[in-house]
Amino acid sequence: MKAPATVAAVKPNSGWVDFTNLADFTLNGNGAIFDGQGSLAWKANDCAKTGKCNSLPINIRFTGLTNSKIIGITSTNSKLFHMNVLNCKNVTLENIGIDAPPESLNTDGIHIGRSIGVNLIGAKVKTGDDCVSIGDGTENLIVENVECGPGHGIAVGSLGRYPNEQPVRGVTVRKCLIKNTSNGVRIKTWPGSPPGIASNIIFEDITMDNVSTPVLIDQEYCPYTTRKHQGF
Repeated sequence: MKAPATVAAVKPNSGWVDFTNLADFTLNGNGAIFDGQGSLAWKANDCAKTGKCNSLPINIRFTGLTNSKIIGITSTNSKLFHMNVLNCKNVTLENIGIDAPPESLNTDGIHIGRSIGVNLIGAKVKTGDDCVSIGDGTENLIVENVECGPGHGIAVGSLGRYPNEQPVRGVTVRKCLIKNTSNGVRIKTWPGSPPGIASNIIFEDITMDNVSTPVLIDQEYCPYTTRKHQGF
């Protein structure tokens, strides 16, 4: 499947392909590719200057899924994030592919947030941002056998940007290969953030090759060229 290559503003956090409010659902792609044709969007992306990063479509959104499996699909050249997993419970993703060049801005591979019992088992992620990003409200997450690179590594956060974020509890990242990335594994929170909790986070059996910063806990995270857009 190919998305239109043209760049047009959309409703914030919208998706090109959405799967919403499904139970006992299985998507077996057998290698299906969702091509966001994002090269024009990357050139137009001014997130680093404006702080506004959500006006382009996410390639694939999984929202409100319960007891479901996503198997054998690939997202390539997304205009923004490749896959979002939000408000899900007991969902397994297996044999996932993410493919975009290093210059693809703000193209997190798989973002997981406000979800309980998600298992990401087996993925090859090449992208221009975090290979896997873990947002607030994530509980009992397993990330296993992920090959990451190029990209920014595997990250918890960023957390603390907004008030009343939900705790992150029980995250295990194991048996992963991180290669040719700017970071390995990290936890990142915004400066001056409201009180929050990130607990029981385990990184184990992770191989890193040509990684600039293998382990990073960053409590002054700000990706923009200026903080004025966030009130700093």
